[in-house]
Amino acid sequence: MCHPRSKPCNGQCPWLVNNHGTTVELYYDHQVPGVPMPEIPFSFAPWKRTLVWEGDLRDGLDGYGSLCHVRLQGTRRKPGDTWDVVAHQCSGALVMQQREVLRHVERGESALTAQGAARVAGDMLGREVAERELADLAISVLLAHAHPSLLDPRIGSDAVAPPLSEHEMQEWARSRPSAGRSRREP
Repeated sequence: MCHPRSKPCNGQCPWLVNNHGTTVELYYDHQVPGVPMPEIPFSFAPWKRTLVWEGDLRDGLDGYGSLCHVRLQGTRRKPGDTWDVVAHQCSGALVMQQREVLRHVERGESALTAQGAARVAGDMLGREVAERELADLAISVLLAHAHPSLLDPRIGSDAVAPPLSEHEMQEWARSRPSAGRSRREP
């Protein structure tokens, strides 16, 4: 899995709110020859996001749901008609996880499990984070390490978690490091 892009990769990201409830013919903007495309149109149904979230994202695990749908060079078919997939980490899914870490730290609960919140917080901070540490994490430090699209209101899924509130957008924007400082600077 390659690092996430700084924003959702294209207009087909299933985490973009505007795509919810639409049906499209999928295409890959970085298509790898031989990667099969769905035979039928794809629906961006909220229940699909719920299945992906419940499958691994809520527990902070890397899995198929963590991958961007755009397949990169290096993707290949293996024996047994399975695939080695090379893709970026899905920016939309990561943003959803990081928002839920902030909610977990602020409120003690979120759409992530406690274990998932600890894993995602650990990924953000570059160190192991225990579940018992979550309440002691500083929101400003987490925001300093958050994905650049954290506050993008176009990313979301009501089927998984509440959308960003105006209060969260204002508070998190205020607590976020200024553009002149490094994202990794505590």
